Amino acid sequence: MGWTTLYITGKGDFREEIREKLEDSDLDVMPGYTGTYSLTDETHDLFWVDDEIKLRALKEAIGSKFIWKYRLQFYSSLEAFTESQNKKSSANFSEEELHLMEEMKAAVR
Repeated sequence: MGWTTLYITGKGDFREEIREKLEDSDLDVMPGYTGTYSLTDETHDLFWVDDEIKLRALKEAIGSKFIWKYRLQFYSSLEAFTESQNKKSSANFSEEELHLMEEMKAAVR
């Protein structure tokens, strides 16, 4: 049996509830730790999942209402996870910063 890393993000603090749901399931899952620092208002969690478990089975164990409640998103690679976080953190520019970026783009053209 091998393990796959699964990163989960969502709105609000879902970590304790999701751990309880996965503990109650028959799935082989080990909780991890990503730290608590975030540039966005999202919460992150990490799990190691048996590599034979399909993402659909994991989502069924968590439940659709829970996934929608916290707007959970699942990432199976660190690259995909960090890319999504970079996109979200760069979207938080002020109006002045956006205006300056547009001026810089126009000057380059």
